Amino acid sequence: MRILVVDDDAGSRISVARFLKTMGHQVTQCEKAEEALSFISLTHFPLMLSDIKMPDVSGLDLLREVSFLPLERQPKVVLFTGHGSMESAIEALRMGAYDYLLKPVKAEELVVIIKKIQIDMEKGKMSSTPEKREKDSESNDNRLDHKENIIAFTPKMQQVVVQALKYHTDSSIPILIQGETGTGKELIARLIHNGGKNTDRPFIDINCAAIQANLFESELFGYKGGSFTGGMGKDQKGKFDAAQGGTIFLDEVAEIPIELQAKLLRVVQEREYYRVGGLEKIQVQARIICATNVKLLQAVDEGKFRRDLFYRLQGGQIFLTPLRERREDILPLATRFLGECSRQRKKAFKGISVEAGKTLLNHNWLGNVRELRNVIEWAVFMYDEEELKPYHLENSHFITEKVIGTVESLAKYLEKDQQHIDRLVYDALQKYNGNKTAAARYLGISRRSLYRLLEKSNI
Repeated sequence: MRILVVDDDAGSRISVARFLKTMGHQVTQCEKAEEALSFISLTHFPLMLSDIKMPDVSGLDLLREVSFLPLERQPKVVLFTGHGSMESAIEALRMGAYDYLLKPVKAEELVVIIKKIQIDMEKGKMSSTPEKREKDSESNDNRLDHKENIIAFTPKMQQVVVQALKYHTDSSIPILIQGETGTGKELIARLIHNGGKNTDRPFIDINCAAIQANLFESELFGYKGGSFTGGMGKDQKGKFDAAQGGTIFLDEVAEIPIELQAKLLRVVQEREYYRVGGLEKIQVQARIICATNVKLLQAVDEGKFRRDLFYRLQGGQIFLTPLRERREDILPLATRFLGECSRQRKKAFKGISVEAGKTLLNHNWLGNVRELRNVIEWAVFMYDEEELKPYHLENSHFITEKVIGTVESLAKYLEKDQQHIDRLVYDALQKYNGNKTAAARYLGISRRSLYRLLEKSNI
C-alpha cells in the first residue's frame, strides 16, 4: 500500500517510515503539509499519516485540504497527536479523520490501524469492480442506493442515518420526514426503503401537490372499471398497488386537501383500502413514508391538517436540519457534486481551493443541499479548470441573499445562460408531469414567475 507520512519531526517521521517499509509498504515522506499536498495532487495514496502540530500548515489544515479532493482520490487520514492535544484529535475525527495515534507512535497500534484499513479496502473491492463503481456513481447522481452516499459528518445527520436504518427493519411503521426544501427528504426515504443495500423492491414516489383533488382516490387506490364517467372500462390499479412489497413515498403530504386526508388516515391506520367503485378490500403490503417542508403542528393548529393523521404519522419521525446548521457537511457535499458534474460534462475540475471553500462555508444556503448542487453545477457548466476558485462563484446566483435557491435568481444573474435555465425548468416540469404549480413550488418560485421564465424560454 502507498502511504504518505507527514511530520516535521525528522526522528519520528523516519522511524515510522522505516517500520512501514519493513511491513512491505511503499512510503513517501514529507516534512511540510504543502509538500504533502503536491504529492497527493500527483499520486493517489490510500493512507496518509500526519502529525497535527506542524509549522505553517497544521495537520488539521492538511485534513481540510484533503477533504476538497474528489472522493476517489481522498486518502484515509490518521493523525499523530500528543497527550496534551486530545481536543485537536477529537476535532480531527469530527472533520473526517479515519483515526488518531498518540505520540510516540507504538508499532502495535500502527499495525492494528493499517490492518483495519486494509480490511476496509478489501471489502470495497469485493463489493464491486472499479468499472461497476464508476458506472453506479454516474447512474446514481440523483438518487440514493447506499447509505454511504449520504454525507453525514455532523452528529445530527449521523443520527438521522442510524434512525433511517432502524426504521428499515420494520415496514409496518408509518414514517414522517420533515425538513426544509432541498434538505434531502427523498434520499432519506430511499435509505429507509433499501436499508443501504441494493434492492429490486418497488419505490413509488408521489408528489401530492401534483394530484388534482378529484383524482386523488383513483390515483392512489385505483378504480373499478366503469365506476365513473371518463374512466376506462376495465379495472385500473393505483399507486398503492404498484408499491406492494416495497415503499410508497408521499412527498408534500401537507398539500393533500383536508377533506381527503381522512382517506389517507384509514389506509395508514387500517392498512387496507377499496378501489373507487370497488367492494373488495385490499391489504396494504407496503411501507408508507410521508414527507413535508411544512411545520405540520402549526398546520394542525391552523386547521389545515388533520390532528389524528398527524399523530398517526408520528409513529416514526425524522427531522432534517438545514445545511446552514451542519456546516461540516458543506465541503464534502460540494466536493462530491464537483466530481459528479465534472464527469458528466467532461470537465477538468479535481478539487476546491481554500479560498473557494471559505466562500462556500460562509454562505447561509437557504436553499440547502439543492442550492449547493445548483451552484456547483453552474460553476462546472461555465468554467473548465482543475481547481474551483472564488471567481467561479462570483456570477453564480448564490451571491445574493434575497433570491437564494431559486431559478428566478438564475434568470436575473445568468441571462447569458438561457440554455441552463431552460433545462432546470424543463426538468421540473417533467418531474411533475407538466403541473406548473408543483414545478414552481419545487423550483422555489411563484407560478407567475414560472410563466415569465416559460415566455423567455425555448422549451
